[in-house]
Amino acid sequence: MTKANTGITRRDWIRRSTLAAVGATLLPTFPKGFSQNVSNIAPVHPELKFINLAGNENPFGPSRNVSLAIMKEVSNSCRYPFREEKILKEMIARKEGVQPENIVLGNGCDELLSAAGRIYGKEGSNIVATKPTYLQLMEKAEHQGATVNWIPHTAEMKHDLESMQEAIDSNTSLVYICNPDTPTGTMRSFESIKSFCETAGKKTTVFLDEVYLEFLENFENETQVNLVREGLPIIIGRSFSKMHGLAGHRIGYTIAPKEISESLEHEKNSSLNYLGVIAATASLRDSEFHKLSVRKITEGRNKFCGLLQELNLSYTPSHGNFVFHYTGIPIEAFQKKMKERNFLVGRPFPPYDLWCRISIGSPKEMELYSSAMLQVFKGKRG
Repeated sequence: MTKANTGITRRDWIRRSTLAAVGATLLPTFPKGFSQNVSNIAPVHPELKFINLAGNENPFGPSRNVSLAIMKEVSNSCRYPFREEKILKEMIARKEGVQPENIVLGNGCDELLSAAGRIYGKEGSNIVATKPTYLQLMEKAEHQGATVNWIPHTAEMKHDLESMQEAIDSNTSLVYICNPDTPTGTMRSFESIKSFCETAGKKTTVFLDEVYLEFLENFENETQVNLVREGLPIIIGRSFSKMHGLAGHRIGYTIAPKEISESLEHEKNSSLNYLGVIAATASLRDSEFHKLSVRKITEGRNKFCGLLQELNLSYTPSHGNFVFHYTGIPIEAFQKKMKERNFLVGRPFPPYDLWCRISIGSPKEMELYSSAMLQVFKGKRG
């Protein structure tokens, strides 16, 4: 009988054995009598069989360095992260070129958007925003009794900054801008956003949501954080959920003048989770993973846009980790077609009822999704 060739060299065997030993030392110690046999533990969600391309997550994270940091700290997750949160805030402040007092950490950027909605959404006030966009802040403001002055997109599906500026009145408590925007992925130039904020900032507060900006290779040249350093009433939102690949750990933050940051801190309704803080801290040090994320997402996005061109389907020039494209099919019907093929796609974004937002998944996920697209749009290929 011929001995099977496993393809594993002596060097591979030593490397794998070493990694296994290291991994074992990082695992938490279980109490006596506690079963460590995980082979019989059922999956948490055995019914989740769909490939999710609806959440704008980063499928390449967490990085190996972040995963190791989490494993090392698992046994400390019984603790509150008071000291660790202070360290993370100081690291972020150094990265952003501001003081720790300018940083507010939250359970994802969502918590801070909600806090801003409650602060600025007082009855009798109004919020200026475009639609569709990310709605968390405006929904909370409406619950408080504020009204929202919705400004439609331009024909290119971009923020109509000129009309938004004109819509600001004496009752406008805040303007919300997401740049790059979701679901369209479009963005306005650095100079146009800067000019808008400088003018609007004389009359009201601006919440500038930059959670997708880090997917730009020239991110440092596009952020408006310098406006905060100048003392303008600008709130900048960031998240570890996107480029850092830590959506499940729910860590986000805002950068704002001290007085605004104190209001946001006071309005928070929860504390951070220990492992999320550890993960975010480790990720800030992992610049190589950041470069990898940007490169892999850009490659996947460009490849998918190539398929859309072959299928003669229009799409917006996206600057995020997703693509917004025309289907010609009501979004609910398109969702159903894709769910039949085991994919979850973006939710409805009225008034673009014949358009769909697709998050960029792993190469294998996108390969499978491309096959599903070819099945649905057969005959449209150029």
